[in-house]
Amino acid sequence: MSVQNAGVARRGRRAAKGQVMAIFALIAVLLFAVTGLAVDAGLSYLSYNGAERAAAAGALAGVPYMPGGFGGTGCASGAADAAVCAATARDGFANGSIINGLPVSVTVSRYPVGCTGSACSANKLNVTVKAYVQSTFLRILGFGAHPVTASDTAFYLPPIALGQPGAQLGSTESALGTGGNYYFLRSEGYGNDRSEGDAYDPNNVNTTAACTVGGETTAGYGTSTDVHALSANLGSDVTDATLTVAGVNVLPERGGYNFSVAVPSTVPAGYVQVYNPAFAPDNGFNPSGGSYNMHEQDTSFTGNSYTDQYSAMEYTLFKVNDIFDHTKDTPLSQVIVDPLNVTTSGGAVTSIVDVRNGKTIPAGAVFNYVVNNIYHGWMDVGTPPVNSTKWTVGGITYNVLHVAKSLVAGSLAPGSYRLRVDMLDWQGLRPGDDAAASPCSRAHKGYSLQLAVAGGAQCADPGCQVSALNELAVYTPISSSGSGFSVPLFNLPNDYAGQTINFYIYDVGDVGGSNQISILNPDTQSCSPNPAPCLLTASSGVPVFDLGINRNTPPTPSLAVNTVDSCASTPVQPVTTQALINTDETNSCAGHASPNIFNGRWVLFQLQIPSNYAAGNGGWWNLHYTVNGTATDTFTVVVNYASTPVHLL
Repeated sequence: MSVQNAGVARRGRRAAKGQVMAIFALIAVLLFAVTGLAVDAGLSYLSYNGAERAAAAGALAGVPYMPGGFGGTGCASGAADAAVCAATARDGFANGSIINGLPVSVTVSRYPVGCTGSACSANKLNVTVKAYVQSTFLRILGFGAHPVTASDTAFYLPPIALGQPGAQLGSTESALGTGGNYYFLRSEGYGNDRSEGDAYDPNNVNTTAACTVGGETTAGYGTSTDVHALSANLGSDVTDATLTVAGVNVLPERGGYNFSVAVPSTVPAGYVQVYNPAFAPDNGFNPSGGSYNMHEQDTSFTGNSYTDQYSAMEYTLFKVNDIFDHTKDTPLSQVIVDPLNVTTSGGAVTSIVDVRNGKTIPAGAVFNYVVNNIYHGWMDVGTPPVNSTKWTVGGITYNVLHVAKSLVAGSLAPGSYRLRVDMLDWQGLRPGDDAAASPCSRAHKGYSLQLAVAGGAQCADPGCQVSALNELAVYTPISSSGSGFSVPLFNLPNDYAGQTINFYIYDVGDVGGSNQISILNPDTQSCSPNPAPCLLTASSGVPVFDLGINRNTPPTPSLAVNTVDSCASTPVQPVTTQALINTDETNSCAGHASPNIFNGRWVLFQLQIPSNYAAGNGGWWNLHYTVNGTATDTFTVVVNYASTPVHLL
C-alpha cells in the first residue's frame, strides 16, 4: 500500500515539473519579446531622432533659396533641393544611400504638403526623411526592417524691401509729385559732408582730409563709423579676387547703394534700367518742362573750372544665388558713365562736355542719343549701347560709357538680382581706395531705377519688384500746403506680426520750417483729410531715440526723444502712443543744430508690430510729412529685424 502511494506522489511531482517548464518557456518567450520590443523601440527612437534632425537641418538649409530655388523633382533640380540634400547627407541620411539594406529617401516639398500654385507658401519648405531600422531581437519572431519617417518645416522672414511698390524705384522728373511719386534716389559725392543727408557715400571716417577747389575748402567729413551693410571691408560682399576673375573692376571698399531686382517666372526676359545715369549738373534744368528738377547743381559748379568736383557713376549687376549671403553673388555686367557738363538755353540742351576726357560731344547721332537716353533718360545698364555713345575727333575715339562687362544673353532670366551703384571721382577712380583719386566731388546725384521688358516698357507683372537693399537714400523736393504728403519707404509682410522692427532715419527734417514726421500703419488707410488715424499706435507706445552720428549707438533711456516736443529739456516719452516727432524748431536746441534739430543725426523708431498685423495696403509703410512749404530734404533710411530670420515652423 505504501509503495503504491509513493508512486502516485512521484508521478504528481513529475507532472507539476512539466507544467513549470511549459510556463517558464512561455514566460521566457514573453520576456524575450518584451526585451526585443524595448531594444528595437529604442533603436527606432534613435533612428527617428537622427532622421528628424536631418529633416530639420535640410529644411533650414533649403528654405533661404525659396521660392525660386525649388525644383521639386530631385536633389539636383533646384538650389533649394540641392541644399536640403547636402544638409541631410552631412547628418548621415543621404538621399538614395543604403541604411540597413534599404534606401533612404529625402523628399522636398512646398508648404503645405500637397499644395499647388498660389496655395503654396513662398517662404516655407517641408522636408521628409524616410529610413529603415533593422529588427534585432524581433527578427527571431519574424519581424523585418521597418521604416521611420520624420518631417520638418522651416520658414524665413522675407527680407524687408525698401522703397515703393512695383517695378520702379524713384520718380522721373515729369512724374514727380503725382501718383505717389515723391522722391528721387540720392547719393552724395565724397566731398560732401554727411549733413547733406547721405549717411554712407561721403568719406565719413577720415576727419582730417580737406580739399580746396576754386578757393572753396570742404572738410570735416564727419566722425561716424557707419558703413554700408554690404562692403568688402566687412567681408559681406564679393571679394576683389572674385570681381577680378569675373572681369569686373574692383568696387569701393566701403560699399555703395545696393538694389534688389526680382524677375518673376512669368517674365522670360528682364532689363535693368537707370533713369539719369550720368551725373550732369545743369542749374536745375528740367527737359520735361515740369516743376521739379534733379537738384544736381551746386553753387560751386561754374563750368569746367572744377572738374574734380564731378563724379563718374558705376553700375554693377549681380546674379543673386543666396538672398542671405551676397558674398556668393555672381557679377554679370558693369558700366561706368562719365560725368557731363551740360549747357542749356531756351529750354534745350545746347552743349555737352564729357568731363572725364574734357571733350565736347559733337552735334549728331551721339549727341542726340545722350540727350534722349542718358541725360535725364532711361538706359539699360546690363547691355549698354556702347556704339551709340562713341565719337571720333582728330583720329581719337571717345566714349561716354566704359563697359567692363555686359550680359552675354542681353537680358535677365527669371530670378533674383542685385544692382550696386557707386560714386567714383571724375576720372572713374575710387575715392578713399585709389591713391590718385580726388576726394573733392560735390555731387548730389539724383536717379531712379526700373525693371523693363522686351521693347523697353516697364514691367507690369505684379511679381516684378525693384527695391533698395539694406539702406535707402532719397531726396524729396515736394511742395505741400499744410496737409503734407506720404512717402512709401518699406514693405513688411504679415510674417512679422508681433515682432519689433527697427526703423532708422538719418538727417530728417531739413525743410527750413515747421514740420512733423510720422509713420503710417498700412492696416489703417483712412488718412484723408487728416493723417492722424493712420499713425502707428501700440499699447506700450513707440519708443523713439536720438542716436547721434552713429547708427550703432545703443538706444539707452537717456537718448529717448520727447515726441511731443523734440527740443524739450526732458527726453522722455510722452503719454501719447503716436510714432510722431517734431523735426524743426524756431529756437535753439541744446546739442542740436538749429533750426534742423536732427541735422546729421540718426533717429530710431522701435516699431512694435501688432500681433494681429494683416499687412494692409500690400504691407507698404509710409513716412508722412506734415509740412507747409517745400520739403527739399535728403535723408537715409535703414529698416531691420535684429533676430535670426530663418526658423523652424
